[in-house]
Amino acid sequence: MCFLLQLSIAARKRKTMYFAAIQGYTSIKQRLIHVAQTRQVPHAQLFWGPEGSASLPLALAFIAYLNCHHRLEDDACGRCVSCLRAQKLVHPDVKYVFPTSATKKFVGKEVVSINFLKPWRTFLHEHPYGNASDWSIHLNNENKQLSISREEAKEIIQAVSFKAFEGAYKIVLVWLPEYLHVTAANALLKVIEEPPPHTLFMLVSVNPDRVLSTIRSRTQQIHIPAFTDAALSNMLSQRYPLDRTQLAQVTLLADGNLNKAFKLVENATRGYFERFKSWMRLCYARDLTQLVAQSGTFQEMSKTNQRDFLAYALHMLREALLLSFTQTRLTRATDEEREFTKKLGQVLTHQKIKKWITWLSQAHQYIERHVNPRILYLDLSLKIGDTFKP
Repeated sequence: MCFLLQLSIAARKRKTMYFAAIQGYTSIKQRLIHVAQTRQVPHAQLFWGPEGSASLPLALAFIAYLNCHHRLEDDACGRCVSCLRAQKLVHPDVKYVFPTSATKKFVGKEVVSINFLKPWRTFLHEHPYGNASDWSIHLNNENKQLSISREEAKEIIQAVSFKAFEGAYKIVLVWLPEYLHVTAANALLKVIEEPPPHTLFMLVSVNPDRVLSTIRSRTQQIHIPAFTDAALSNMLSQRYPLDRTQLAQVTLLADGNLNKAFKLVENATRGYFERFKSWMRLCYARDLTQLVAQSGTFQEMSKTNQRDFLAYALHMLREALLLSFTQTRLTRATDEEREFTKKLGQVLTHQKIKKWITWLSQAHQYIERHVNPRILYLDLSLKIGDTFKP
């Protein structure tokens, strides 16, 4: 597994800022290239799609193409000064904006993107399909709330007041605009609606409904769907030496989310399956001593792994619910997982499975709110154990 992790990081440090590095999305790429070539680029665009889709990589590839000095028909050249700087995320005409949180080094008005560019570049090269939680962990600020502040809005307005230095466009890339503080969003309304000449705003969101409606209405929206299974399988096979069975398993469980697929490989998902089986058996036996011990090991897991395990348990319960309705074509599980969830569904009613799903969903949210994980896990175990009673 250590070898796989090293291979993964090395692979993801390859050129990810170009269309060619992104599997699928042919029609979207063609559309972006067309507007660039015809110089009909909207002044504000909102790339939105589910976590683990290519929303951010496509936006970055589009930025590289727009400012490339020697564009090809279907991609940036990858060799000119602009492309090389875009690849390193140091292009002078691109301002990167992303949610941040206070650290020991930066507090108050200093909590703006420009002071976090070094870790951001590392994060983006290693996790181009990462999410906000991954970014918090990368900053070692997992327990702090991310946001894009009013001070950041001032930085953006100042940045766009200058003309492009060497590219065709001055570009502001805002990753996760749903984290814009309301005062920051309101401060940006005018400049997004009427930016200076040759200035573009590109917003990349995983939850556009949480973006202020007045901001959203000023953008041209581009929906980026999840990866197809075929594209996901191709990208995984390029990064990991997986056999056909492993590749099929990860592709099924990831369900179009490339970030999730990476984690499934790197975190050895089979460990979650074994943990889930053990948990269910202890709940069924109502073995309080072992459940207390297991709650202690759950507390020792990182918050990310706690969330991932609960998400995996939710996945297994949904599989059990589908199998109880004999909807085998809709399931996304390995044969071993399917066999276990089938047995689980045989001893539980539909209503009990739905109740479990509600409890697990709530527990997943509580982890985000810093509830004591040991107490949370034990309480969940006892409630699940009670439902096994006749």
